[in-house]
Amino acid sequence: MNRQQVKNHRPITKKRRLSYRRLSQTKAARNRRKLLTTAQYIYKTLFQEEKGSDVTVLMLGKAWRLHKVYITQSPYFSSMFSGCWREANEKVVSVEITDPNITLDSLGTVLGSLYLDELSLEPKDVISILATATLFQLQSLIDQCTEIMVETTNIKTVVAYHNAAASYGVPVVKKAAKRWLEVNLLGYGWLHPEILNEITPDLMVELITSPDLVVMQTEFCIYMMLRIWLFIHLQKKQEIMQIEEFFMNHTWTEPFLTTEEGKEYAAPFKSLRMKYLLLHHQDIKILYGDNLIPPDWLHDAYKEQWHHLLQIDAGKDCGPRQMSEEEFARGCFRCGRCVEKGGEHIWRWTAFHFGLDIVTSLDTTTLRIKLNHRTDTEHIQSNHAKHNIIVKVSLISLDEQRQVKHIQNTGMLRLSLHKNEEKQVMALDKQLTYPLYISVNMQVVTPFATTEEPKPQQPAPIVMVLSDTL
Repeated sequence: MNRQQVKNHRPITKKRRLSYRRLSQTKAARNRRKLLTTAQYIYKTLFQEEKGSDVTVLMLGKAWRLHKVYITQSPYFSSMFSGCWREANEKVVSVEITDPNITLDSLGTVLGSLYLDELSLEPKDVISILATATLFQLQSLIDQCTEIMVETTNIKTVVAYHNAAASYGVPVVKKAAKRWLEVNLLGYGWLHPEILNEITPDLMVELITSPDLVVMQTEFCIYMMLRIWLFIHLQKKQEIMQIEEFFMNHTWTEPFLTTEEGKEYAAPFKSLRMKYLLLHHQDIKILYGDNLIPPDWLHDAYKEQWHHLLQIDAGKDCGPRQMSEEEFARGCFRCGRCVEKGGEHIWRWTAFHFGLDIVTSLDTTTLRIKLNHRTDTEHIQSNHAKHNIIVKVSLISLDEQRQVKHIQNTGMLRLSLHKNEEKQVMALDKQLTYPLYISVNMQVVTPFATTEEPKPQQPAPIVMVLSDTL
């Protein structure tokens, strides 16, 4: 074998293999470009220039000269041009469009996609594209819109995405938008008047009744958020700084939500967990000063809280031992806070907990709950040696769009705490980042079976003790 033959038969080294691979990839890229060029040619010649059209479709005042072989990829058109339908043999057909989300631009994009291999969508156009793709039953395009909407759910898009998802039957997007609102409404969203202005009473009811709503501080903050929501809808302005003046100088003499003007906004307020609005004297002062909620809405809440207090004072209630998840979700006290950075944090939520002083502490590794018992306090105290509570804790980290990046939750925990006893609730995941949102659902008293007055118990026999001393 001569020198040239040796050169031609040298072994394939790693470097040569990489060269061959790059050459193969270059050829594949050329083939892809060739196919893409063919698709662009078809799009330009047949769709844009309308050459060889065999059917004209009239939509939104424009005549679209199309090709049955391409547009029958859509089940909508496939059904129209097959079978015994009148349009099957006609050269000109008319499609009536009443959906305001469907525009000439979205029609051009969606119809054009039937002539292309791939389509690039912008988030600003996605609702119109979704509406049009839904009309023409193009599932692959609906899926593409779904993916974009889930990825771009943020403060500017969330309500519009939720409403579009509800209209066009896209449960994945609706769930993502609702979750964004549950997490952000009370800690962030209420600071943005534009988002509150977009939230309808029906959507607000859905959020307020959700057990997954992340509350900042206590349940009363939901009422305070609703005041702003109501103010924005009544004023049609974004002047949040004037809200206290508005409620201090209101002119209605009867509870506003019972008036003709107020009834439109009553449902969200009626969905509040009324018994948890009555846990602090300052909160009650605000309620009556605003004169929004009629007193009869609060009657059952007062009665229930008083019965709980009497039960605890008589030693008849040491807290709940068993509850179904449904009962817990429907009746629990929701509270929460945002921890901006790691370190040692200790707090209690300012509310009346029927004589229980529940202290929560957080460090970089654990979250704990303590039943604090001090003899020198002036507050009402529960003197039971042991008390039961049920809690569910969620820790939430968010990304730049305030979507949930990581969540850790305990599920329902049944805790029995002695005086001054502290128990670890959870060890923190390493994936959690700050700021960290802490959402706690809690039940400290045993709920009654209904909101009606509980059935009376058999009275204990009365024992009279006579003393011969004065």
